[in-house]
Amino acid sequence: MMTKKKASKDKTAKSLDALFQELKKKHLRMTGPRKMIIEGLFENHGPFTVEEIHKKFIRATCDLATVYRCLTSLEQANLLRKCEFGDGFTRYELGGEERHHHHLICMECKKVEIVEKCEIEDQLDQFAKKRGFTKVHHMLEFFGVCPDCKDSAA
Repeated sequence: MMTKKKASKDKTAKSLDALFQELKKKHLRMTGPRKMIIEGLFENHGPFTVEEIHKKFIRATCDLATVYRCLTSLEQANLLRKCEFGDGFTRYELGGEERHHHHLICMECKKVEIVEKCEIEDQLDQFAKKRGFTKVHHMLEFFGVCPDCKDSAA
């Protein structure tokens, strides 16, 4: 009988393997930095800036320029999603439909909260389809003041 921990580890390994297979399908070599970036973003949900990815996942392995090149190639292969929150920093996280979610961003402390369930997806799809669009996807970010910052300002 398989334990919950073992089943979870097997599922994680399969999901990570699927990402690595996707990398091969896109004809990208599995370099050390690419592998570490994918593993790091898989295990630590982002989004993270380039500097955060470098510091957190691969500082000892390569320089910042290599991280930029890796992120660009992974984004072009649709393995990563680029996030722009209007603060001058580009952030990255794993992409793909199975990881679809949105963000709540505090305009004060810059905290990013993940919104896993897209409660308005059907309405957005209908909105676009009424206008003749097909193959619709969306990215949605909410900006506001988080409860901690609201309470500290009061």
